[in-house]
Parts: sequence; C-alpha cells; structure tokens
Amino acid sequence: MLKPATSEKLLCTVLIAIALAVFLVPIFIVAVSSVKPTPIMFQKPPSFVFEPTADHYINLFTARPFAKFIWNSLLVACGSTAFSLTFGTLAAYAISRIRHRRIKDLAFWILSMRMFPPIAVIVPYYILFKTAGILDTPLALIIVYSTVNIPLTTWLMKGFFDEVPAALEEAAAVDGHGLLATFFWITLPLVAPGLAVSAVFCFIFSWNEFIFALMLTGSEAQTATVAVMSFWSSDAVQWGRIMAGSFIIVIPGVVFVLTCQRWLVRGLTMGSVR
Repeated sequence: MLKPATSEKLLCTVLIAIALAVFLVPIFIVAVSSVKPTPIMFQKPPSFVFEPTADHYINLFTARPFAKFIWNSLLVACGSTAFSLTFGTLAAYAISRIRHRRIKDLAFWILSMRMFPPIAVIVPYYILFKTAGILDTPLALIIVYSTVNIPLTTWLMKGFFDEVPAALEEAAAVDGHGLLATFFWITLPLVAPGLAVSAVFCFIFSWNEFIFALMLTGSEAQTATVAVMSFWSSDAVQWGRIMAGSFIIVIPGVVFVLTCQRWLVRGLTMGSVR
C-alpha cells in the first residue's frame, strides 16, 4: 500500500503529465505537420515516420512577405508592452500610494476599460484612425492594444506596490532622496517580478490578438496572425503554410516567457497574483 506522501506525489505527477499533454500535444502536431509532405498530412492512421521537408517554410516566405508580417507583430507587441508598462506602472503606483476616498472608484473605472468586448469598439476605432490618417499602421495597433493592456497592468502592479512597505520610501526621503529617485532606485526594483508578469501578459495578448489586427490593418501593417489566416480561402486551404506559420508564431512567445522566467516564477507567488 502506498504511503500518503507517495500517493500525493504520484497524483501530482499524473496531473502534471495530463496538463503537459493537453498543452504540448497540439504544438507537437503543428510542428510535425509543418515539415510533413502535403500528400500524407491527413493520412489515416497518421504517419510519424517520413522524410521531413522544408517546402512549407520556403513557400511561406516566398509566396508573401511573411518576414515583414513577423516584424510588424514584433514591433506592435514590443511597443504596446513598453507603453503599457510605463503608464500602467505609474498609474498603479499613484493608486497604491494616494489616500483618497474615491481612489477605489478610479481604480475600478480603469479596470472597466478592460471589460469592453472588442467587437463593440472596432468601428469607432476604425473611424477615429481613418480620420487621423494612421489606419493600417503599427501605431494604430499599439494604441488599441495599450488601451487594453494598461488597465490590466495597473491592477496587477497595484498589488505589487501594496506589498512594498511605505516605511522604505519614508526612510529614503529622510536620507534626502526625492520622489522620482525613490521610485526608480528603491521601489521599482522591488516590484521587478510584477513587471515581468505584466510584460508577459501584455506581450502575449498583443502578439496573439487577431480581431483588431484583421479590421484595422491592410497590406502595410498586417501582423503574422492575420497573414497566417490569409492562406485559408474559399478556393483552397494551404495547410502546410498555415502549420509552418503557426509554429513560427509560437516561438517568440515561448522565448519571451523563458527570458522572463527568473522574475516570472517569483512574481506569480506574490503581489496581486497569488
């Protein structure tokens, strides 16, 4: 008979294996299909022994300027993440430190900006950007994604700032440090895990978003997610290119999360994310 500790360990192992299978099997299928010859892609039963081919990747970059679309996605995702972290962090710090009876109402109003369904605001954004002359530009997507990411960043970072004792800032003020110096050199380094968590959420949302990118861009600012779906038409579905493009789209998000992993793991155990 298994001991209780051994049973719990075995149960955790099984649950982790199931979770990994759920999340990794689709990625494995996409990766294998991206190098599988088209004639056997939908063969039944599936064939896992074949000669890999790079034709799908070659066609992906030669048929259309897919490298440009990847660059557009990186530009928009990084720009929106930087913009959201800057303004969301400042707003969170202000909400955390200001003592006013209406400050919670302001915080809830900021969060309510995240509650709008995208389809309800696409037309107003389209008219606004067309009037301003920035339709089909990366700037338009950066603005839209920032309006979604800033409320999320504000609420995430507020929890982390609440964890920092105000006594540290008061001690810095006694030593002669100003408000900005205290914020940048004392408070901000202590909430670095929160910045990592917020950055991951902002980047993943901006990188994977599809509806806004589809409606607000054309040939110039088209992102990789929209470009991949352009291989799906009423005439034909180019599964090889779709699989190759989908696998490429997965890579930047994984790299970004692994880069922030050192702070991300710590950030998920403190602050507002418990």
